[in-house]
Amino acid sequence: MAGDTTLSENYAFAGVYHVFDQHTDSAVPKVQFAHDDRHLLACCSLDGTISVCRLAPGPPAVLRVLRGHGGGVADFAWSLSNDVLVSASLDGTLRLWAPADGRCIRRVPDPDGAALLCCAFQPLNNNLTVVSRDPDTTPPPPP
Repeated sequence: MAGDTTLSENYAFAGVYHVFDQHTDSAVPKVQFAHDDRHLLACCSLDGTISVCRLAPGPPAVLRVLRGHGGGVADFAWSLSNDVLVSASLDGTLRLWAPADGRCIRRVPDPDGAALLCCAFQPLNNNLTVVSRDPDTTPPPPP
């Protein structure tokens, strides 16, 4: 415990701010801090968006909302330098984003249109992205 405070005082959550209010109608499957930055945070939502937030200085704020996916965003990842986000969506696309200005840099559709469930940058080479897809949404092969 910090100082002479009680457990309830340590977890009073005084000054709690809501930075995810824009996702009230959809679930937020992931929240992640940027690498080596305790003030930059992002979250993805099943409403098809990604929010990039600044927690300090001052009151927390949503810097921008990344829009473009046609389905829910199931996962995202920061690049090591925090200058790119990759997102995987249930619409069957992977997107690369510039979080500084909200631009979609590249859209990569799954060849079979399968829902994409998770994604990651290769830790030593941000030019390589790995994605996982839902086998249940892949159309059957032609007869």
